[in-house]
Amino acid sequence: MSTDKSKNTESVAVPQSRKIVAVIPSRYESSRLPGKPLLKLGEKTMIQLVYEQVAKAKHLDELVVATDDSRIYDHVLSFGGAVMMTSAEHQSGTDRIAELAEKNPHWDLIINVQGDEPFLDPADIDRTIHPFLLEPNLEMLSIYHEITDEAEILNPNNVKVVTDINDYALYFSRSPIPCLRDRSGMNLKAKKHLGLYVYKRDVLLTLARLPQSELEKLEKLEQLRALENQIKIRMIKVKSAAIGIDTEADYLKALELMSSFGIRTSST
Repeated sequence: MSTDKSKNTESVAVPQSRKIVAVIPSRYESSRLPGKPLLKLGEKTMIQLVYEQVAKAKHLDELVVATDDSRIYDHVLSFGGAVMMTSAEHQSGTDRIAELAEKNPHWDLIINVQGDEPFLDPADIDRTIHPFLLEPNLEMLSIYHEITDEAEILNPNNVKVVTDINDYALYFSRSPIPCLRDRSGMNLKAKKHLGLYVYKRDVLLTLARLPQSELEKLEKLEQLRALENQIKIRMIKVKSAAIGIDTEADYLKALELMSSFGIRTSST
């Protein structure tokens, strides 16, 4: 039987000696939606909304934006956020964060928060921390929620994950997995991966030093580099469905959903 190792973990105290840091990698030159960190959602930009949501998590010692763009750098400073410049040569957010982890040896547990998910529930960040306190050998962790809408399952912008009986990731794909070979009499259900990762510092640095893997290149999914190199990723289920903004259609959908998340428009 599968064991829910995350059960009753929210009451676990976080040791004061452990330095827990959230990093938001943010780049301006997105191929599908250029300039998206600075797009407005109501009165604030996307990157400011993400930063303020993450700041609500209870167990963080530091929060910083990692960017290679001076426009994002200056904007984060303008709303009082912490930001660090990185190289423009990185192929992924993981690589960008690893550059900062290399320079900050006091960071112990590092949380990679996507800069395009402004509706992320900060309580989900806290939930990802507790398993590391209970399981000393845990290397890397991420989150998912269940989806049942067929269009969502088939959408290649929604990354799906399949897991083993202990909730470790077996594979991630933009294709619908597991394959729905015979849909008759079956309830459609898949696990949608949400782009939040937690790593121990040494695991992150090891991962960043590895070359891009073949599956990573094919699927354009950096987490596959970890699986191909036998770094295990523990998955935990969350109830909230954070919305990643990757395309113009995603952005328009986010504008429609702002009021349900308590975000004011500039006209109100």
